[in-house]
Amino acid sequence: MDAPVGFSLTGATVPTRLEALLQQGRDYVLAHPESSGSGGWWNQRPATTAPRSTPAGMQDARQAAVLMLFCAPTPEDDEAHLLLTERSPGLKKHPGQISFPGGAQEKSDRDSTAAALREAQEEVGLDPARVRVLGALPPAPVPISGFMVTPVIGMAGHTGLLRPQSGEVERVLTVSLQALIHPENRRTAALHRAGTVFKAPAFLVEGTLIWGFTGILVDRVLNRLGWEEPWDPGRSVDPQDYLPGL
Repeated sequence: MDAPVGFSLTGATVPTRLEALLQQGRDYVLAHPESSGSGGWWNQRPATTAPRSTPAGMQDARQAAVLMLFCAPTPEDDEAHLLLTERSPGLKKHPGQISFPGGAQEKSDRDSTAAALREAQEEVGLDPARVRVLGALPPAPVPISGFMVTPVIGMAGHTGLLRPQSGEVERVLTVSLQALIHPENRRTAALHRAGTVFKAPAFLVEGTLIWGFTGILVDRVLNRLGWEEPWDPGRSVDPQDYLPGL
């Protein structure tokens, strides 16, 4: 499928594609209810069959949610961007890494959508009233943290003034869809640990490395939206070059 020119949020193409993406997720849940709850939708490309087993250690995973917000960061521009954050370097878990606003679902949250909106408001000051929630995708596993994370898809025009939460968020980023799609910005992250190389999709945009769980989510979503362009997976990057303490 051809990518929409300019990715205008005010046009019909972006919301229509996002609705189709959510329908893909709903169809998978209906066809594979058990697998969808353990991350199967994210492991298959395309997501038409169920994996053989639940990821190790995820049977008692905690629930979490992230807000995958397609937004236009300035009033003068309606080109779609993704809202991301850079985690504080002082955090014990994943310091300095790029992530979507989000976190663990609390008892006070009525559902994953409420959790994602609450976390976005706490982390970057995003007014929930600015967000048009389209729906939620099936949960994705994060075995290293023991979470099943539900990505909530939303749209917003101008996001208003965003302020990173001190001690948790170092900075707020709005990265254009076009930059994420551009083949020159695609990489394969290759992390060397104890004689093993862990590889995963990544994005290098203006010196900022988007990898790990966030990179996987972006990679899968672009692919399912039909917006992925051919890129060279042989172009690798070592995350430790951007996160020395990793």
